[in-house]
Amino acid sequence: MRQLMNVAVDPSSSLQTPFAAARIRHYIPGRTRLELTPTSGDLRDRLARGLERRGWVLAGFSGATRSLLVRHPPECSPTEVLDTIIELLGEPGGAGFDGALARAPAAPSPRRQGDDLTRLMTAHAEAALEMLGSSRSGLDQAEARRRLARHGPNALPPPKRRSPASMAGGQLATLPVGLLAGSAVLSLATGGAFDAAATLGVIALNAGIGFFTENAVESLIARLGRPVEHATVIVRSGVALTAPARDVAPGDILALGPGQSVPADARLIEANDLTLDESILTGESLGVEKSAAPLALGEVPLAERVNMVHAGTVVIGGQGLAVAARTGPRTEAAAVRVLIASARPPKPVIEEKLDQFSRTLVFGALAASGVVLAIGLIRRRPTLTMIRSAVSLAVASLPEGLPAVATTTFALEAKAMERQGVFVRMLPAIESIGAIDTLCLDKTGTLTENRMSVAGAAAGSAIYHANGTLSLTREDGLAAQDKDGRALAALAEAVALCNMAELDADGAGVGSGTEVALLAFAALAGVNIPAVRATAPRRAARERSQLRRYMVTVHERDDETLLFLKGAPEDVLALCRHERRSRGRVGLDESRRAEIQAQNTTLAARGQRVLGVARQRSRAGAFDPERPDDLEWLGLVGLSDPLRSDARGAIATFHAAGIRTLMITGDHPVTANAIAQGLDLSAGGAVTVLTGSDMAAMDDVSLARAAREATVFARVTPADKLRIVRALQASGAVVGMLGDGVNDGPALREARVGIAMGKKGSDVAREVADVVIADDDLAALARAVGRGRSTDDNIKNAVRFLLSTNLSEVMLMLVESFGAPQELETPMELLWLNLVTDILPAIGLAMAEPAGDVMARAPSSLRGPILDGAEYRKLGLDALQIAAVSLVAHFASLGRAPAGPQTRTATFVTLAGAQIVHAFSLRDRTRGDPRARSISERRLDLSLAGAAGLLVLPFALPGLGRALGIGPLSPAQLGLSGGLVGASLVLSELRRMRPPKIQVLGGAAPT
Repeated sequence: MRQLMNVAVDPSSSLQTPFAAARIRHYIPGRTRLELTPTSGDLRDRLARGLERRGWVLAGFSGATRSLLVRHPPECSPTEVLDTIIELLGEPGGAGFDGALARAPAAPSPRRQGDDLTRLMTAHAEAALEMLGSSRSGLDQAEARRRLARHGPNALPPPKRRSPASMAGGQLATLPVGLLAGSAVLSLATGGAFDAAATLGVIALNAGIGFFTENAVESLIARLGRPVEHATVIVRSGVALTAPARDVAPGDILALGPGQSVPADARLIEANDLTLDESILTGESLGVEKSAAPLALGEVPLAERVNMVHAGTVVIGGQGLAVAARTGPRTEAAAVRVLIASARPPKPVIEEKLDQFSRTLVFGALAASGVVLAIGLIRRRPTLTMIRSAVSLAVASLPEGLPAVATTTFALEAKAMERQGVFVRMLPAIESIGAIDTLCLDKTGTLTENRMSVAGAAAGSAIYHANGTLSLTREDGLAAQDKDGRALAALAEAVALCNMAELDADGAGVGSGTEVALLAFAALAGVNIPAVRATAPRRAARERSQLRRYMVTVHERDDETLLFLKGAPEDVLALCRHERRSRGRVGLDESRRAEIQAQNTTLAARGQRVLGVARQRSRAGAFDPERPDDLEWLGLVGLSDPLRSDARGAIATFHAAGIRTLMITGDHPVTANAIAQGLDLSAGGAVTVLTGSDMAAMDDVSLARAAREATVFARVTPADKLRIVRALQASGAVVGMLGDGVNDGPALREARVGIAMGKKGSDVAREVADVVIADDDLAALARAVGRGRSTDDNIKNAVRFLLSTNLSEVMLMLVESFGAPQELETPMELLWLNLVTDILPAIGLAMAEPAGDVMARAPSSLRGPILDGAEYRKLGLDALQIAAVSLVAHFASLGRAPAGPQTRTATFVTLAGAQIVHAFSLRDRTRGDPRARSISERRLDLSLAGAAGLLVLPFALPGLGRALGIGPLSPAQLGLSGGLVGASLVLSELRRMRPPKIQVLGGAAPT
């Protein structure tokens, strides 16, 4: 584990050290990276010369980040390295400043108040108040109004939701729709006004379906988290007032208490057992204990700013006073929004593939049209007639129904996902969900429950595991010695009494997460908490502080006085001379102390926050709570944020589906590693942890390389999360990011698929995500991945159908172009086939239910085309077969009558019928679930029946038939067409007797 050191330097010391603090960021034998605060312009040369005199090397220096890399003999310890740097910086004539830091700073101008957080955090409370132009009695109303006028209200800009215009524009700004529009323009230019109107009508219908579906989802997501106007308590002119959070001005004094949401970034001036939940910004699941004392080092990560509170975080215990330093758009929460705005999500996978597919079609259509035009001109046919024929062929080449099929499929799939509690904001993201091959998961609130719970305890020689009930185990597997549980009972009673949480009328705990979890543990161990507290009322208490890392409470019971301690195990153990065992009070020797330290290590290695507990009993009542000693050791209690019940199963499902899972968290590396081990996040492999400090020393290329091997990214900031997602996507991964906090916002937006929790997630996470899980159900995400993959399969099947039918029309037109002009199909015929008859079968194919093995195979390739070479060869044969039976009908009709409407009609009926039954032959017979197969086949049957009805419609409506250029058929011609259609179906079934083999994964996630 990386060693971290903070060394404070007194500016008034005899060394006259020209810096406020030094910190080791990374140490390995022979090389150390340090951070100095602050630095001066000539520091590099002076340090280099001083290190050179000692035989060391200044290998790197950055004035911007105030960091330096030093190479030194491997035997030098971190302390020796730090001492050497301090000595060099303190040398006379060394790397100095102008002396400003050695003097008390003057109060900054109002505009600069709150800008210098470094100075604010390293100053004492009174100096911090002076810097911000305030006092403990707060601002007066007039000054508060002036500052609000200058800085603006304490509010972030309202979330920028997708406007109706942007949603409508998104439906039109795609290459397939552009091709349709181009087709309409060509039709209009060659006199086909009706053709153009029909094409534009399909564009409008397609845009309407997409718009109304996405707009409905936006409304659902908005209802998941309506903004709440928080009130806060501020002190003005010495009087506590309740005011809206938006009225807080820089310099206002904030009174903080349990349950309050912090309205602004503020410097603490008083803290009484103050604990905050900062997980929404940092990902740290444990409550953060706060202090008003100055920091030794101002430039520290947000998670280590113990004398600051930040907007959006929540007080979970204790009380405090703070002076507002940054409000509204200058807070850390606002900085995350700026980072979100810098994120640039890639296109949905399906859009990239359809764009690539459409470009291929354009070249094909132009080539085919050019061939027809050239043939006609060579044969000296009228130029205008051949241009119209070429346009007809271009229309035939383009699957005009593809945008409508894709949009309708996505809209229906979005509704199906919505019923399963998954809201998809942008329809193409449905297919992208199925393409995810790397899933990045936030820890707190996503994989864990974001609440504290006692996970284990050690009393006597036994270690207990608390999983709803207490079970007694030993690490060596032998029978536990503490069978009667007396040591456990003493431990449980102590944490119930040495506890500031209260029980409400329903028996639930009210207080900090840690204290409430300890009460729950005591209740599980059989302690009657109200009775114990009634018989041993608390008479005095001393809260934990930076200098005293334990809490002390004093109680009276009958004729004795009880003193309890709870805090850092090493500090509490050092005050103990005895231990409570089941057989009574025994002395503590060095051997037993070593065993207790080993128990502490065991619990801590599991990612638990460990507390040591002790007591003292006396009938004389002569206790000094400030200096307890001669205590009786009771045991250890380990707390953690428990895994969600559905997390382990969901991770296993993702691995079986070939999806690599990574954890990205602001939490401690040890905690993150324990969670990853418990979830088997690396799919049986070793867990590799990369920290934010590691990342700081890497460029983007190195990070991308390291990200391929890492399983856990710990102690990372929102900017780090953004870099991680970018690095993964730069290396070719299709990244899904699942998170719930404000700190996840930038990564959620950058990821190809951003996925937010709907119930407990922050507004920011929901605003930027592509997908929102309404009930925070991880199993629902796994089902969504399955449906996304099924949608990909179905869209491919629909594309296969549309392309094969369009290609059959191209083949037909190419052959017909060698005959008389009257033999060619009219543009309206082809448009009717493409926009009406073909669309329903394609939608029927695209509405198939997910196959049984959809989550047992690898995700589709991002870089692969929508159809591969083998599929193109197969659909080429399909098209040739459809064109062949149509040409048989064409030439058979020419043998009975001259070229004209009757010939075109026979060809039209055979072509349309063969295309419809071709869809029947493309149905998926591999779906293992009989119910899913039955639903899919029923949908396809209905769509084919509808297509057959549309085929008959021109004959039932003579006006429509004349517009299409077709007429009635004789019974003989109709019988011939029916026979040819049946022959095409039989031939297709014979060709598909052997279903394709599907490669199933063995279950390991890819690396």
